[in-house]
Amino acid sequence: MSIGVDRRAVLLTTGVLAVVPMSPESPTPAAGHETASSLHDACLGALRAAVANYETVDLATTASTLEPLEETSRTIPQQYRLRGRAAIDWMWLHAAVTTAAAAASYDRGRHGEAAARADRAASLARAAGDGPLAARALALRARVVRPHSPAVALQIAGSAARIAGRSPTRALISGKVAASACAAAGDAAGVRDSVTRAWATMAELGEDVHGRPGFSLDTYSPADLALACAEALTTVGAADEAAPYLDRAASLIARSGQTGMIVSVRMAQSRAAIARDFPDRDEAVEHASDAVALAARRPAEWVARLVRDVSDLAEIRTGHGFDDLVAATAGWIALPAAAPSPGDETCHDVALPHAGGSTAVPSPRAEMMSGRKDL
Repeated sequence: MSIGVDRRAVLLTTGVLAVVPMSPESPTPAAGHETASSLHDACLGALRAAVANYETVDLATTASTLEPLEETSRTIPQQYRLRGRAAIDWMWLHAAVTTAAAAASYDRGRHGEAAARADRAASLARAAGDGPLAARALALRARVVRPHSPAVALQIAGSAARIAGRSPTRALISGKVAASACAAAGDAAGVRDSVTRAWATMAELGEDVHGRPGFSLDTYSPADLALACAEALTTVGAADEAAPYLDRAASLIARSGQTGMIVSVRMAQSRAAIARDFPDRDEAVEHASDAVALAARRPAEWVARLVRDVSDLAEIRTGHGFDDLVAATAGWIALPAAAPSPGDETCHDVALPHAGGSTAVPSPRAEMMSGRKDL
């Protein structure tokens, strides 16, 4: 690799990729392709590290790692005048990085950024020939839309499912995206149908492609699916039906070390305890307190919003919210200017219930790489 004539070098320090200017001379075509290939390998390695650490590293750190990767993967093909397979490889990398960056924006409450990145990632992934990755980006777009229009979210999910093929992404779309959109619309039958379809897809795929719990670009763990199913069922007033899924999710993530997933499950357990026919506020507070203590190591807007939403539900169903926990996490919510309008999952959106009875309940949290029907 002729680094002396390269315009850029990649430094991987403390897990963060930095792209720094080098000599202004243009490389020869052969040297340029060799350098671009080395850069691609370094960027891919940095992306893999960011994805692997997504559930444990502070989201601001993850975002700052992905930003230079986005820029590098966008500009290198033009700078080195890449064609053919090399250009497509970089396009795919750009799509994958942008999908991960969209998820980080979403989880930080920056939903406008998340929507724009998800749209861009979906277009890039389709152009690069990776249907499942494009579908995963569209799945994120659907979650952004869901609080405003569950019907539109379902339409986007349907489009995503048609390009996802028989992949883990298809299970994610059915169990996480379609189920939550049906839940937001109060469609209990739709939730149950989506849940059934998702587990059928997981069984068909087999354990080899399940991956570990938590964020991913190409796998989907049974722990994530069980959590998504529990959340959707709880939202449509079926908290007792959701219990076995919550138990399964809790068992699968107990010793995983995936902080974000553990927080999500604890908050789902808190919501379910309040949503049952006979609410148990003490149990709900215990789960929520555990979640907040864990999340304090990795504060995020989606956690604060979940705490607020479950507290509101507790106020409605028991007469007492979680005032201390709401206050402790209030500073994690971005100012309105930093959090444009669309919604809330890995941020967790809400369709508030009516007082009394087991009606609809706020819903919560609701994914390296490659490969190509309906919901």
